[in-house]
Amino acid sequence: MNEVVDFFKKLFEYSDFRSFWRSGSWTKFHGWLYIISDLMVWSAYFVIPFLILFYVLRKKQKVRFNSLYFLFAAFILVCGATYFVDALMFWIPVYRVSAVVRFITGVVSWITVFYVVKVLPRAFSLRSQEELESEIKNREKAQDALKNKNEQLREAERIAKICYIEWDVLNEKAELSDEAWELLELPASAKVDFSNFTRIIHPEDIKHIERMIDIIFIKKFFPDFYCRIITQHDEIKHILVRGQVMLTENGSISLIKGTLQDVTEQRLYIQKIQLQNQRLKDIAWIQSHKVRSPVATIMGLIQLFNKEDLSDPINLQVLDGMQEATVTLDEVIKEINDKTTTMKLNSED
Repeated sequence: MNEVVDFFKKLFEYSDFRSFWRSGSWTKFHGWLYIISDLMVWSAYFVIPFLILFYVLRKKQKVRFNSLYFLFAAFILVCGATYFVDALMFWIPVYRVSAVVRFITGVVSWITVFYVVKVLPRAFSLRSQEELESEIKNREKAQDALKNKNEQLREAERIAKICYIEWDVLNEKAELSDEAWELLELPASAKVDFSNFTRIIHPEDIKHIERMIDIIFIKKFFPDFYCRIITQHDEIKHILVRGQVMLTENGSISLIKGTLQDVTEQRLYIQKIQLQNQRLKDIAWIQSHKVRSPVATIMGLIQLFNKEDLSDPINLQVLDGMQEATVTLDEVIKEINDKTTTMKLNSED
C-alpha cells in the first residue's frame, strides 16, 4: 500500500529515471524515426475522436448506438495518448505518467470490449441497405395500394350515397367521413354536435329522433330507422340510419358507430308504389260496388220488359230505368278511366 501512495506522490517526478535518448544506443535517425512515428500515430488518434464527435453532434437525426461512438472516441484518444507519452519520454522520462496512461487505456479498452459484445447482436440484427431499400419499396407499394383502396371506398360511398359517422359518447366528440358533408350538404367547417344536427332534421321527425336516442341509451341497442333532413337548398332528403353501440366494462355506452345513407329515391319510389296500390284498391272498390249496382239494375229491368206485348205501358218505365242506369254506369266508367289515366301519368313521371 505504501508503494501505491508513494507512486502517486511522485507521479510527475522523473529524476530517478533516464530519458530514452540517454538509455541505450540511439542513433539520431532511429530516435527521430521513433519519435515522428509516435507523433503521427498520436495525431491521427487525436483527430479521429473529434471527427467522430463532430459527426455525432452535427447529425440532426438520432444516431443509433450513440454511446458506442463516444466510447470509441475515448478509446482511440487514450490509445493515442500512450504514443504521445512515448515520444515525450525521449526528453522527459515520465514513466509513472506513462504507466497511468496505459492503465487508463486498458480500462477503457475493456469497457469498450464489453460494450461491443453487448451491442453486437443488435448491430448485426439491423437490416442491410438493400433490405431497407426493398422494405421502402414494399411500403410504397402498400401505401399506393391503400391509397387506391381508400379512393375506391370513397367512390363507393359517393355512388351508394352513404357515409360513416362515429360518436364518442364519453368525450362528446363526433367524426364523419368526407362524404358526409356532401350528403348532408353541410360546410366542411361546420361543428358536428347534436344541436347542430337537429337543425337540419325535418321538424316532424325531431321527436322520432329523440325517441330513437332514448331507445339506444336505455336498451343499449341501435335499431335501424329513417328520418328526413332539410338541406340548405330547402330540399328534403330521406336518410337511413344504421349503427351499433360499443360498451365499457361497466356496461355503459362509450362509442356509437354507424352509417347515414341517402335513400330519398327509394323512399319516394316506395311512396309512389303505395299511392298506386291505393288507387288500384279504389278502382277495385268502384268496380265491385259502383259498377255492380247499375249493372244489377239493368239486369233486373230486362226481366221486367214485356217482350210479348211491346205496347205494354210498363215497357216504357223499364226503358226509362235502363236509360238512367246506363247514365250512372257511364259515369262510373269515366271515373275509373280518370283514375287509370292518373296512374299512367304518375308511373311515367
